[in-house]
Amino acid sequence: MIGVVISTKLEFKTLKQIYNISDDILLEYPFGEYYKTKFNNKEIIFFRCGIGKINASASIQYMIDKFDLKKIILVGTCTAVNDSFNYLDVLIPQRIIDCDRLIKDFDYDISDDLYIDLEELDISLDYNYGILSTSDKPLLLWKDLTYLASIGVDASDTESYAVCKVCIKNNVKFNIIKGITDRPTKDDINNDEQIDVYNENTPIVIKKIIEDYLPEVL
Repeated sequence: MIGVVISTKLEFKTLKQIYNISDDILLEYPFGEYYKTKFNNKEIIFFRCGIGKINASASIQYMIDKFDLKKIILVGTCTAVNDSFNYLDVLIPQRIIDCDRLIKDFDYDISDDLYIDLEELDISLDYNYGILSTSDKPLLLWKDLTYLASIGVDASDTESYAVCKVCIKNNVKFNIIKGITDRPTKDDINNDEQIDVYNENTPIVIKKIIEDYLPEVL
């Protein structure tokens, strides 16, 4: 069985609309909801993990144990760091970095245990290939964007590193497909503009990934 995991309620709401999934047929587990179906004769379970690395780690382990998942596909959104990335672009990471554990006050190299390298996917659709950072804090502050840019990060999210780490520990295959929805502004006091852009772009990005990219990865 293949697990397709989504983190936020807004992202999962879009998934439900695409597949006409009503709330009464969803099943609950300790971290969210899930839905079992078939696609191209493959058993699929769509589930929501919630925001942050703790929720992601716990939910992935729970689902691997409960359903003996052989592959995990993380579908979702991310915040742009690289100026060359545009809204609605698809990012398939070549490297995931755990930025919560970086010590920014010292000039240390990023140690090997802080990053995970991924193989490039062989798919026909266009996408960006770059470095994705993960932290429990959403990327909202301009100073955080500036720091991430200084170490070569292209985009940021709140769960990818955790998903990869748990899959590796369980010897489960995994892929990550992310869409760019927003980027910080220099106004660190009022994030309304960034949040509005995120809310507007998220359904478009998720629909694009689910309908176009996911079938090739499954």
